[in-house]
Amino acid sequence: MLSTKRLKIRRIQKSDLLDLQEYASQKKVAQEAEFTVCKTMDDVRAFYATLDNEHTWIIEYSAKKKVIGNICLYEQVGEYNEPLPAKRIIGYALNENYWNRGFMTETLVAVCTWAQANGIKEIKGMVSEENYASQRVLEKNGFELTVKDKLNPFFRTASMKQVYTYLKTFD
Repeated sequence: MLSTKRLKIRRIQKSDLLDLQEYASQKKVAQEAEFTVCKTMDDVRAFYATLDNEHTWIIEYSAKKKVIGNICLYEQVGEYNEPLPAKRIIGYALNENYWNRGFMTETLVAVCTWAQANGIKEIKGMVSEENYASQRVLEKNGFELTVKDKLNPFFRTASMKQVYTYLKTFD
C-alpha cells in the first residue's frame, strides 16, 4: 500500500463495490478512461474483476474512507509478446465528484515514486486529445508529449479516439 497526505493507494477489496459503482456508472468517467459504463451490479462486479490484479490499485480518500478512483500500471509487451516489466502503460479513472482537486496528480506522484524504486524505467500515458485535465496531470508529473493524433493501440475495442501519448523515463 502507498500513502500520501490525503490518500491510500491499495489493492481493491470486495467492500469497495459500492464506491466502485459510484464512479464506474458515471458516463464522463467511463468515456475518458475508455471503459464501458457500469449500469448494473453485475457490470460493477465484472469491472471489479478487471481491477483485481497486481498491476492495479484503487485510490481511497482517507478523510472519507471512500474509494474515488483507480490507477493501473500495465506491463508492456515486446515484439514477440514477451513481458517488458521495466516498461509500463498507465491508466486511471477518478470519480467526477473529485475532479479538479489534485487527487490524481497526488496519486501519480506516489505511483511514479514507487515505480522508480521498483525498477520501472519508462511509463507511457495515452490521453484523448479533448481530455485537457489528464494531459495536465501527466505534464505536472514530468511526462513529456511524444506523439499526437494517433489512434489508441492499447484499447482495440474502445472508441478509438485520437490520443496524445506522453512518456516519463527514469534513470
